[in-house]
Amino acid sequence: MLESLPNAVSSHTGQFVCEEIGREENIKLVAFRHIGSPANTSLVVPDVQGLVEFHDVYENLVMYFDEQSGDAAYFIASPSQWPEFDDYFRPWLDGGDEDDLPEWIDDCLVIGEIPRSGNYLLVPTTGPDAGKVFEFEHDGFEFIELGNNLPDFVTRMLDLDSSRLTAIASHLRFITEGEGCQWWIKELWDNRGNVVRTDV
Repeated sequence: MLESLPNAVSSHTGQFVCEEIGREENIKLVAFRHIGSPANTSLVVPDVQGLVEFHDVYENLVMYFDEQSGDAAYFIASPSQWPEFDDYFRPWLDGGDEDDLPEWIDDCLVIGEIPRSGNYLLVPTTGPDAGKVFEFEHDGFEFIELGNNLPDFVTRMLDLDSSRLTAIASHLRFITEGEGCQWWIKELWDNRGNVVRTDV
């Protein structure tokens, strides 16, 4: 899988068909692509399933990036940024019910974020879920499993289903300078032949 991953990521492009929020008759096409920085061999990556393999290919990766607004669906950060993301993530847990927290919460790595959302990408380092990728969704205080490991997560995100596209759409507005309009994704069209609709 890893041998084909960089080509699959770099070659995957497409567009979102969006309607203006509050003025659904207005339609906008938003082009997307994925941007990755090559691996940085000087960085130390923990020996957790999928992390070393992914970071042997990429230092970081931005997925579903829109050039005009700067919006993106996911940001997988450089290991050098993980402590910073951990500092942003941990305060969300303060005051929460410990019974709602997974057993691995104290030993997870915060490897990235859903930009501009307050949601984070977590990888447990211990127990049966070690190496899996979870999204922490702060609105519902949920931990949503997104992949068996980091390469698997990226591969899955190249072929979105309706429910995952809807989750992505809930955080993207594609607001461009001087425009101020907010947009909702209705459909995704890509060069892999996928046509996916949000379920709202």
